[in-house]
Amino acid sequence: MTCRSTRLFDFQNFTTPTLRNQLYFRGAKAHLKMTISVDIIGGTKNLNDGNRIPMIGLGTARNVNQESIDISVKVALEAGYRLFDTAEQYANETELGNALEKNLPKTGLRREQIFITTKVQTKDKDASNWAEQSVKESLRKLKTNYLDMVLVHYPRDRYTGKDEAFELNKKGRKEVWQKLEELKGVSNYEVYHLVELLQYAKHRPVMDQYEFHPYFTRPTLTKFCERNGIFVQAFSSLMFGNKEIQQEETIKHLCKKYAVSPQIILYAFGVNSGVGIIPKSATPTRIFENLHKVAAITFSESEVKTLNNLDRNAAFCPGCFPWRCL
Repeated sequence: MTCRSTRLFDFQNFTTPTLRNQLYFRGAKAHLKMTISVDIIGGTKNLNDGNRIPMIGLGTARNVNQESIDISVKVALEAGYRLFDTAEQYANETELGNALEKNLPKTGLRREQIFITTKVQTKDKDASNWAEQSVKESLRKLKTNYLDMVLVHYPRDRYTGKDEAFELNKKGRKEVWQKLEELKGVSNYEVYHLVELLQYAKHRPVMDQYEFHPYFTRPTLTKFCERNGIFVQAFSSLMFGNKEIQQEETIKHLCKKYAVSPQIILYAFGVNSGVGIIPKSATPTRIFENLHKVAAITFSESEVKTLNNLDRNAAFCPGCFPWRCL
């Protein structure tokens, strides 16, 4: 088994990006942390900072019950998942931390063999201090002394509802990014948010996580990310249970050809498009299938094109449109 080690920092003593950059370039106190195998089920993607991320991870949104998360994490680790996605907003970092602490030793895995992503909100006031405190709290709840990825969850302050408060939004997301730049990822960013960010960022973001599925392929945004070396990771791959897409002849044909459910086809569309996925489930059989069956499917170029042709520019994640802010 081939493993690649990459440099990440301990964040027990959270410092400013400037200080951490100085330490990094001098090579002082930088530890070899992550040892994500290239042979994991579903494969990995090399990020633009030299780190590697699994293509398929376990999503945890709306899973806040400790018993449920315990089961999900146990089954996921045993099945071969090595990426776990959470967020401050999900209110389950403590539960995920407990589950990982309990189940990692049982599976013979070390912390550095898994990839943990969390997300922080931006704020229209005191955003820099908010970001620092939020990450410290995430570290405490997740019971880890470092994080593999922190995403700026939205390009605006989700709590104020100020969709059109351009200057406040712009100031807040800039301050949060500059505070957390080495952890460098974003979520729900449109092209114009990324263009704005690239004007002041010292490093390109390594990832943008946004809604992506055959009815919402985001071609302009996805191509922009590809051109700029920004990895795309999808959420809401199943369109919140939308049934209409299951009646598409393309979907029916692929389900029959690969002998899988429409859900597996939708997840496989992401991976076969070079997009990471984070399927969420608390059902053991589905957790297993979402990894193993998806990883076993390789669409032809024409099949991927046919699925892309279903695009309607239609978002399904309810109440999750704050990225449309200025």
